[in-house]
Amino acid sequence: MTASKEVEAATSHPGHIEDGPHKHAEVLGASHETVVIDEDLSRRIVRKFDYRILILFLIINLFSFIDRVNIGNARLLGLEKDLQLGVGLRYNIALMCLFVSYCVVELPSNIACKYFGGNIWIPSLVFSFGLITTLTSLVETRESLYAVRFLLGCVEGGISPGLVWMLSQLLVFSDFVKVWTTDYSSYRRQELGFRTSIYISAASASGAFGGLLAIGLSKIPQWGLIHTWRNIYFFEGIISLIIAVAAYFMIPAGPETAKFLTEEEKITAVNRLLADSVGTTEGGRTRLKHVWQALSSVHVLGCAFGFFLSNTVAQSFGVFAPSIIRGMGYSNTDAQLLSVGPYAVACFFSIGVGYLSDRYKKRALVIVCTAPFSIAGFFMLEFLPNDRPAAKYGALYLAATGLYAFVPIWLTWAVNNCATATVRAACSGIVFTLGSVGGVLAPWMFLPKDAPAYRKGHAILVSFLCGSWACAIVLWMYCKWENRQRDMGKRDHRLQGLTREQELELSSNHPAFRYLV
Repeated sequence: MTASKEVEAATSHPGHIEDGPHKHAEVLGASHETVVIDEDLSRRIVRKFDYRILILFLIINLFSFIDRVNIGNARLLGLEKDLQLGVGLRYNIALMCLFVSYCVVELPSNIACKYFGGNIWIPSLVFSFGLITTLTSLVETRESLYAVRFLLGCVEGGISPGLVWMLSQLLVFSDFVKVWTTDYSSYRRQELGFRTSIYISAASASGAFGGLLAIGLSKIPQWGLIHTWRNIYFFEGIISLIIAVAAYFMIPAGPETAKFLTEEEKITAVNRLLADSVGTTEGGRTRLKHVWQALSSVHVLGCAFGFFLSNTVAQSFGVFAPSIIRGMGYSNTDAQLLSVGPYAVACFFSIGVGYLSDRYKKRALVIVCTAPFSIAGFFMLEFLPNDRPAAKYGALYLAATGLYAFVPIWLTWAVNNCATATVRAACSGIVFTLGSVGGVLAPWMFLPKDAPAYRKGHAILVSFLCGSWACAIVLWMYCKWENRQRDMGKRDHRLQGLTREQELELSSNHPAFRYLV
């Protein structure tokens, strides 16, 4: 039976999905219709999105992170000396300038992404940060560096939340099914964790790849004004500009406009999502009420707070890792090279954890089990003496591996439990905004006066990781309790007196919706 051509009446309870090679599901808000899914065809569609869209998103995020944290590499290659950043807290101020603007633009940028379409908005942002990175190679004073870092934050702030939202939601307008809707995702909820982990693995990959790239580019002989650390910004910016042009032609507006899908696959790509979208067929623009819905959700706020704590650690580690290794007694060049190892291991481990998270449909458990690895690593960095550099360097592997494994799960868990596209867009922006507040704090974790051991910074990061770990445990218990309440019918009163359209506005508050834990 070919899937997607069949849309038939059903009498099952809203949200019911049968197991088997073909899934039948009545979609809430879809006029009591059932979508029949051919799972073999469905898996083929997912693979096509993986090979063409997910890999592109990974590359975009990789260079977004590289352009953001390459200042840590440039610092050891002459930036600090040339721009006189070694005096007082000037380097820390340069780091903070990016995150001040970064955290302000994330939510409005995500709303704009939904309004204009990610296929237009994301390439525009990539082109902008590529141009700014290229021009950073020409700065001559620390004040100029502060300014371009602030502008870089303005455009890069929308990249991560925008791509995470697009992974969970590609906007289309469908005439392939008898459902009037603009709300479909490329991936179903249980498929999102692995793919978000691959996408976020760019954070750890940027540390490994960025360090090697920085060393290679810095060796290019001087040509005009461009040399050493300036080569890093110039060539990495040019690469980002090329990626932006490619993204404009490669990112589809939705499954229906994907040139790499056949007509049958386009139909199924829409239908397979209806089977997973209980309470999610509401579309339209993201409005203030949708932002408030996300802000008033215990789950969204819990994920945002957990992400804030862990992202503070991740951002701080990202820009200070070479300096931490240099503080162990290694030379500048050795510190650059040694920073590659922990990031590379963390990258592969985080992808594996993301796969297991999807395979067993677990989010909270993954965070609870992987956070202790990072806690142990930073605990060792705090208390091991500096005359044991090998042991302290080994601790970096534990710290990075645990950290980059569970940070993306916070993002996945947050958007998984927002039922409608408008609330998901607001949720993604809110989570990233609060996380970026942690980015403002990150530059102040490792101060010059605390070098070379940076014990105070490590102690603060341990406390933040413990807080994130505890937050996951509490939120896990809350979601399981709330699901039990809905199973017992204690939330059914929310539907009394509501029209079908008003029911859709309930999003994840709808009694038929179940939190993924």
